[in-house]
Amino acid sequence: MARVIRREVQGEYLLIAQHDHALIAGELAEHLGNTEFARPEPRESALKGVRLHDCGWPLHDNQPTINKDGKPLDVFETPREIALPVWTASADKAASIDPYAGLLVSLHVLSLSVFASSQTSFTHEKFDLSEPSEKFAVSKFQHREIERQQNLRTELGLRTDKPTHHKHPHEVTQKREDQLTFNFRMLQAMDTISLAACCTKPPMSETHDVMPRPGAAPIRFSIARRGDDVLIDPWPFDQPQIELKIPVCRIAAKPFSNNDELRAIVPCGGSEILTCMVMPGKED
Repeated sequence: MARVIRREVQGEYLLIAQHDHALIAGELAEHLGNTEFARPEPRESALKGVRLHDCGWPLHDNQPTINKDGKPLDVFETPREIALPVWTASADKAASIDPYAGLLVSLHVLSLSVFASSQTSFTHEKFDLSEPSEKFAVSKFQHREIERQQNLRTELGLRTDKPTHHKHPHEVTQKREDQLTFNFRMLQAMDTISLAACCTKPPMSETHDVMPRPGAAPIRFSIARRGDDVLIDPWPFDQPQIELKIPVCRIAAKPFSNNDELRAIVPCGGSEILTCMVMPGKED
C-alpha cells in the first residue's frame, strides 16, 4: 500500500498511510482521561470516530500521486479534486459502521473543508475559492455534509431544528451537545498529536480548543518534537508516557517523472516500524 504522509529524513522519504495515522490517533484516544481530563463517551462510538476519521484515504493511497515537484503528494498538499472524494468516503464508511462515529467524522471533514478554504496560521490543504468551479465543488460538499449531520442527529436523537425534539428537557439536551463537542474536539486533538508524530515536523505548535470535560472552558495542548518523540502539555492521558509504533515505507528521496513511476517504486520500498514516545512536557 502506498502512503500519503511524506516524512523527509536524510535523503529518504518515509511514507505513512493516512489511515494508519488515524489508527494511531485512535490509540492515543484510548488512553485519554485522568484526574484532570474526562474520557470520551459513548466510549466505543467515540473511539471508532477517531480511528475512522481518515478511512476514505485508501482511495488515494492505493494509487498515490506526485506533487508539482515530483515528490510523493503529502496530505497537506492535497488538491480539492482528491480531498473532497476521500473526505466523503471517510464519512460514508464511518456512518455505515456507527452513526455516532459517522457524525464525528462528518464534523471533522466539514471542518477540514473550512480550513482549506480559509486563511489560517497552520499548515493544511489550500483551496482557491476565487475559481468558480472550486467554490462550487466545496460548497456542494459542505451542503452534503451538513445534510448528513442533520440526518445522523435525527437518527441519534440529538438536537436538530425540528420541533419534535423540543420535548427533550433542556439540561439533558445540552449535556448531550456538550458531550458531542467534547468528543469532536478530542478527535481533532488526537489527530493533531498523531500528525506531530508522523510528519517531518509538527504541522501545529498547539491543538485547536479542547475541553478538559464536557461543558468546561476550552484550553489548548502545546505540541513539540524532540527527535522522534512528541511532548504534550498539559498531559491528558492515563499513562506516564505512550509508545507509538508507526508503519512506514522507506524510499529514496528523488523527483518522480510521473505517477506511474512512483506507483512502481513504492511496493519495492522498505517496510519498517518507526517508534516514538508521546510524553508530558514542552520544548525548552
